[in-house]
Amino acid sequence: MRKPEKGEWGYTDSHKKSQILKTLLFFLIPIAIFVLGYVSTGTKRNYFTILAIVGCLPACKEMVNVLMFLKRRSMPKELYEEIESHAGKLTRAYELVLTTYEKNYPVHSLVICGNEVAGYTTMKNTDLRPVQDHIVKMLKENGISGIHAHIFPDLKVYLDRVDALAKRDPEEIPFTPDERFPGMNREQCIRQLVLSLSL
Repeated sequence: MRKPEKGEWGYTDSHKKSQILKTLLFFLIPIAIFVLGYVSTGTKRNYFTILAIVGCLPACKEMVNVLMFLKRRSMPKELYEEIESHAGKLTRAYELVLTTYEKNYPVHSLVICGNEVAGYTTMKNTDLRPVQDHIVKMLKENGISGIHAHIFPDLKVYLDRVDALAKRDPEEIPFTPDERFPGMNREQCIRQLVLSLSL
């Protein structure tokens, strides 16, 4: 079975498992070096101990990634299937945690149609303007202007928006292919740029 990539349903749970395994491996290596040094010299005062301590730094970095993902879970399959049934041929992404300078915003689903980016989050009673503005600003800095981003905390409103976007005729928007994303159309490039904002 293929491992889900960033922006696909199931990515969060899959990535969390792989990060935990990677972190354990990264901690086992310095432990093995320490044990090897202790067994070969009979004391912990040796260069192997120094190497083992330095070797813990990458493991600690990986541990931070594990802690960031520990509380997160993949979105329920029923919700994914419901959104998929509305999305039609729209370019979409799932299970994002969009980062701004001040805060992280979990966005369960995102669709892109022409100059419109619409997303769904379960963050109720939160000002979503900063993340919307951040998406628009980041895309503009990467040469894609005229974007309108809306993140909806209400599923029904989001699905209505997805339905409306799915019924639209494709817009003819001038676009110069981006050499960073060979073979991708404008909406796919927008998706990749938004994914770069996500953990």
